[in-house]
Amino acid sequence: MPIAYGVTRDQVAGFDAWHGDNDHGKFIQPMEFLLSRGGTVYASMYASGPIGRMGVEEAINGVNYRINRRKTLSKQNS
Repeated sequence: MPIAYGVTRDQVAGFDAWHGDNDHGKFIQPMEFLLSRGGTVYASMYASGPIGRMGVEEAINGVNYRINRRKTLSKQNS
């Protein structure tokens, strides 16, 4: 999975990232994405500071929700 490090504001403009300007300098805040097997983004979180980032349990819950939803839809279509 490619990650972005050292990118410019122009390079991430399409992601609508939040840019922080503070005592630590100017930087792009973290963005987190959960991807389906096919590479489609089905969940995302954009940080605007040190609070509000996706925790491990939230990511696991998101993945489990996706798995259970797929199973439910599969049963409905059978």
